[in-house]
Amino acid sequence: MREDILREVTARLTKDYNLRERGGFLREGKCPQCNDKKALWTPAGHPWVLRCGRVEKCGWEGETKSLYPEIFDDWSKRYKATKQNPNAAADAYLIAARGLDIAPLKGAYTQEWYQDPELNIGSATVRFPMPGGGYWQRLIDQAHRFGDKKATFSYGGGYRGKVWTYPGDTIETLARAKEIWIAEGVFDAIALRQNDIVAVSAMSCNNYPKQFLADLRKAIGDDPEAGAGPRLIFAYDQGAAGVDYTISHVAEARKAGWSAGAAQVQMDGEGEKRDWNDLHQADRLQPQNIEQYLWAGDVTIAGSADEKAFLIYKRFKTASFPLVFNQRQLWASFSLERIESILEGLRETDPTIAALPYQDQWEQAARQAADITELANCTFRTLYFQKDAHIEEGAYFLRVDFPRIKGQPRRDAVKATFSGANLSAGAEFKKRLSSVAPGAQWTGTTGHLDKLMQRQWASIRMVEAIQFTGYSIDHEAYLLGDVGVSQGKVEKVNKDDYFVFSRKAVKLRTADRLLKINYDADRLDLDWLQPVYEAWGPKGYVVLTFWVLSLFAEQVRAAQDSLGFLEVTGPPGTGKSTLIAFLWKLMGRVGNYEGFDPTKATNAGISRTLGQVGNLPVVLIEGDRNQDTPHSRRFEWDELKTAYNGRAVRTRAIANGGMETFEPPFRGAIAIVQNDPVEASPAMRERIMGLTIDKAGWGEHTREAAEKVARIDRDDVSGFIVHIVCKEAEILKCYRERFAQHRDAMLKQRGIRNNRLALNHAQLAAMFDAMQIVVNKIPKAAADATHDFIRDMLTDRQRLVEHDHPHVELFWERFDWIEANEPEFTDKPINHARGSDLIAVNLVQFEQKCGDLRLSLPPMNELKRLLKNSKARKFVAHKPVNSKLDKTVNCWVFQRPGTPPTA
Repeated sequence: MREDILREVTARLTKDYNLRERGGFLREGKCPQCNDKKALWTPAGHPWVLRCGRVEKCGWEGETKSLYPEIFDDWSKRYKATKQNPNAAADAYLIAARGLDIAPLKGAYTQEWYQDPELNIGSATVRFPMPGGGYWQRLIDQAHRFGDKKATFSYGGGYRGKVWTYPGDTIETLARAKEIWIAEGVFDAIALRQNDIVAVSAMSCNNYPKQFLADLRKAIGDDPEAGAGPRLIFAYDQGAAGVDYTISHVAEARKAGWSAGAAQVQMDGEGEKRDWNDLHQADRLQPQNIEQYLWAGDVTIAGSADEKAFLIYKRFKTASFPLVFNQRQLWASFSLERIESILEGLRETDPTIAALPYQDQWEQAARQAADITELANCTFRTLYFQKDAHIEEGAYFLRVDFPRIKGQPRRDAVKATFSGANLSAGAEFKKRLSSVAPGAQWTGTTGHLDKLMQRQWASIRMVEAIQFTGYSIDHEAYLLGDVGVSQGKVEKVNKDDYFVFSRKAVKLRTADRLLKINYDADRLDLDWLQPVYEAWGPKGYVVLTFWVLSLFAEQVRAAQDSLGFLEVTGPPGTGKSTLIAFLWKLMGRVGNYEGFDPTKATNAGISRTLGQVGNLPVVLIEGDRNQDTPHSRRFEWDELKTAYNGRAVRTRAIANGGMETFEPPFRGAIAIVQNDPVEASPAMRERIMGLTIDKAGWGEHTREAAEKVARIDRDDVSGFIVHIVCKEAEILKCYRERFAQHRDAMLKQRGIRNNRLALNHAQLAAMFDAMQIVVNKIPKAAADATHDFIRDMLTDRQRLVEHDHPHVELFWERFDWIEANEPEFTDKPINHARGSDLIAVNLVQFEQKCGDLRLSLPPMNELKRLLKNSKARKFVAHKPVNSKLDKTVNCWVFQRPGTPPTA
């Protein structure tokens, strides 16, 4: 065993599970399933499988290489080949990743290199020569990069009908074996052989070893030690293909005159997939385990439902139980009375029965005693339970399989969620099953369903389901449709629609995929950078930077408590939509998407749109909405203020009969794209970083550049998002360092007095620097121009927030005009203040005056809210005043500009 890996694994286990070394074991760790703080243990010398000591109540097990896959990766980088040992990485892989003794294997393998011609990436391999020429090899350097191609055969290799044999096992020694297990993989055969089980590898479950069996028959010949020859045990992997070929090959071997059986980890190949090499590492190839696997194999290949039912009954002595035969869900019942009755009948009709031992008599009778009924014309299996930790909702994820009909192609399995209610009543299950799986029928009772589910849920897997696409801070992982990234490692969603990140299984709750990403680890297209700059200049890079900043929104808010909003404004035809649509292509966004218009959405629709992503931009498009738009069709921008700090924007009730509410935090980043600037409160305007895209400098060259950007295909650039988030640690480290520098510099910038504005723009400037770890083709001149533009944005925003809200400015514009045009002596003065230092306005009178003069005003309710923050004329009070008219009038009182404050 490689000591450095042992040390690294031990350190991680000690840290993550609080294990302590005692008496040759790591003990007293916290079980991740039952949370018992003293139950977890593993041998200190080979800590490859963690086990919960509460066997009856929990029994959780976890393989170290699954919990820490990054340790068991990149073998050729960790172990460099030398002249003395050219197989250094291959040796280490076989020992540490496969748990094998390599001493008997010396000379049977070599370390080689594989270069994928399509992906243009390579990996060191462990290569085994194959019978008939050629070779098989296993990729050992970050094999996940190659998708399903983790092992390859040489082109034209002639292994069909043959098997790979363990070093030292000749056809003559195999002929004298009592039993030969025929496994799929080379590593499986080695694992079995190193547990005193004679085994060979067929290399594939669809390779019936016809030539090998012919050679074996020839070697047996008249050898008295060989007798009738070994019994063949077909021990293929779990799963539909392994089971189908096991049944087929056993039948073919028996037809050829061989004594043949099967071995399966679980009957019918069910359960979480574990091959013989996995079981070897878990120390599960002991004699008592082997007996169980052989029984499971016998059940799997049983020729009839009655035979299958008998084997299960004989082992467990259960009066009634479910079983599967020919992909139909059945129910078997046995009774002692029926067995005894059949036994009496056998004794009467065949006198030789009485001469047999009672156990043999009983078995003959029991084989005929099964009462079998069909519950469903299909089979279904609970794959896992998916739970959303934030709401009291969960669902069971089931796979429905259909029987194979001769002469017709096999129907694909159907996977769907079933609620607890669907699985608690036969009638509800019948309806749900027929809805998701066309042609599937349930004819059993609720009692049958209860027993069936009880068996399936005995060791059910828990998968956490999240409601949004993007980054989950609880799992420290990005779920980007069918691609996931955690701590720099890329994973694809598995066949059961979830990701496994270290110790946690997680999935997207919705079947909708907002993102469709074409990722290549060794290909990053940045040719679009120059056309973006040519078309939009520094403004294009600023918007790009905000898109990258949004990919780390949760981490930034966790450190700095806020993340600024980006506002992109400008007249129609300036290319705003083209730029935004392209940036969505970098994220892999499906469809011709730009954003959503909140004025066309319901409150529930807005809430769900804001909550459906994490660490991704949420783009709000307001278009031509302005203050003349009816109030009922305007969106209140101030509703977004809480999103600045990542708090909930909307609250909704949970339909559980209680008082609980659901307040999902805002996890994304707000971008506002419209023709006109946002009209909102000063607090909201301070949260915004604004830029305007206009037609200044627009010409033939910029138009061609914008058109070139628009023609870029999403599949060519959608991997950008994965390349960015894979560098999460490096980017955030650089961001933190640069943020402090930029904020300090901005606060020293002339005229900057608002700390929040400096913080917002420093976030943008820092991420522009940090993203160049990946976006490394930005020329220095363009980078300098972009930083200058961000500082100009800050200056413009400082100037803007010091002015009044447009509604307030309009109010004072109307007031000044009316006051200037009033007669010297009037019985309805617009200003009721007696002194020259104050302004006292009765708003009812003011509104009436404007109406008489046909002067438009913003809604009075909005004015009352905004006037209290008036900057040009500071609000003093809302109170009764002694008017010029020598009467008391209820007025809003303001300080005139240039006069000392009133006490």
